[in-house]
Amino acid sequence: MSDQELDVGTDSPAEVDFKCDTEDLVYGMDIVKRSIGTGRDMPILSGVKLEIKSEELRLTSTDLEMTTRCTVPITNLEGESTVVLKGDVLAKIMQRIPEGGEVRLKSDPEENQKVELSSGPINFDLFQLSTEDYPGVDQLPEEPIAEINVNEFKEAIKQTTFAALKAKETTRLSLTGVNSIFEADQLKMIATNGYRMSVKSIPLSEVEEQTTLLIESSALGELDRILSSTDSETVRVYASKSEVFFVSDDVVFSDKLIMEQFPEYQAVIPEDNELPLKLNRDKTMETLNRAEITASEESGAVKLQAEEGSDGLTIYSSSPEKGELEEIVELLEPSKGTVEISFKAEFLIDALRRMSTEEVVLWLLDSDTAGLLEPAKGEEDFLYVCMPISAEQ
Repeated sequence: MSDQELDVGTDSPAEVDFKCDTEDLVYGMDIVKRSIGTGRDMPILSGVKLEIKSEELRLTSTDLEMTTRCTVPITNLEGESTVVLKGDVLAKIMQRIPEGGEVRLKSDPEENQKVELSSGPINFDLFQLSTEDYPGVDQLPEEPIAEINVNEFKEAIKQTTFAALKAKETTRLSLTGVNSIFEADQLKMIATNGYRMSVKSIPLSEVEEQTTLLIESSALGELDRILSSTDSETVRVYASKSEVFFVSDDVVFSDKLIMEQFPEYQAVIPEDNELPLKLNRDKTMETLNRAEITASEESGAVKLQAEEGSDGLTIYSSSPEKGELEEIVELLEPSKGTVEISFKAEFLIDALRRMSTEEVVLWLLDSDTAGLLEPAKGEEDFLYVCMPISAEQ
């Protein structure tokens, strides 16, 4: 394999020599590996930048959209320096290094462009990539917008990102994002794919700057996984004109904002739905999972039917190829009206799966009006809107 294929740098090789607890470098690489680029168009993006300053090592990865930085403690044996190494290679090595002990990274002056990684009897020679070619990353703004409880933020991410589209599914970038509205005392997060919409609110003790940020849902998914790896109880949010930053202890994660207008969401929330169907969440989800089996491949439609005064909700699905199912789910309160409506089973299941309350309420009006699903009590900060479909589709 040639040096060109390896993207080995032509600038002067860095002189590095430091020791690091194995668990610290494993932790750091597990954090930054989430934004390592593929390197197909820009081979340098497959690298991770290691900046050695004093007794700290800062790891940085970027794919030009997402950027992750993580700082871990080291014992510095050489001085300040910067080196870029193949990110996927370093991540795989650290996953296979025995736990405990320490790792040493040391440049070899006799082997140009190589860094030796050793841990006990284990030795790897790693090629340096060009530090000059590695893209610069934006600096953190001076003042945060707000500080959010990590557990509440992770819950909000879980309850919104699923409703957005993936980038490969649309050219409308706004539908791949989560509209994040920082108000005086709360953060409101909204996601939609045009057929369903999820709205979640988080109380905030103080918002330094009221603003709206349209954040890529996939980036929030990566942030959720990063926050799960840290012990931090809060995360601070910063923003520039084109980028959002999340800071949690020794981690800085940033992503380019979506510069499109998010659809008007308030008008989509039905306000006249007067028929509440109160249901046990788990039993309803189990029935919908069974009904999805015999639903039409094309529409995934399941029919919901309730009669005024009845104690049960009939759920029905059928298709010529797979058969049919009809099952009655107990209503926790008698139906106050008669209604027949069809939804895509997957859309209802997705929302129910992300609720934690035992009881939920599906508010309906007629067969043509969107349904409003929300927890029956205890989670008034979450609601879900789902458009009806034709069972014949």
